[in-house]
Amino acid sequence: MFKSLRCTEKPSFIFQELLKSVGSLDLSCGKAEISDVTKCVGDAFLVTVRNKKRVGYTYELTLKIKGEWHLREEKKTVKGHIDIPEFSFGELDDLQMAVQLSEEKDFVQQDKQQIIQDLKKRFLQPVREKLLQFEQELKDR
Repeated sequence: MFKSLRCTEKPSFIFQELLKSVGSLDLSCGKAEISDVTKCVGDAFLVTVRNKKRVGYTYELTLKIKGEWHLREEKKTVKGHIDIPEFSFGELDDLQMAVQLSEEKDFVQQDKQQIIQDLKKRFLQPVREKLLQFEQELKDR
């Protein structure tokens, strides 16, 4: 028996719910949150072989982020996205993220680098935990 969960319906909604529940995270000079999952490509599957369930998945995600940053007595809005390239079942320890800011012109290079590093550092573990939760939910089916 083979079941597949295409990303167009249920997993996309699951990722929306799981990742938005990370909430607002404190950064070194501000706060940011995941406001949307703008890209969800991939699928998950459940295979039953000789009465044993085997699950797997491969996905790529893009997460829209927004927040506020305090720089030199000034509060600035931070918008951008986090790209999570292909990740698969059992490989979340190696999860990678690439952060891009939407309104880079508002920041000097040093500030931009600090914001990007901060976002990577603060979001990596909570996102990994939510994806592990997704993995566990697949196993429990």
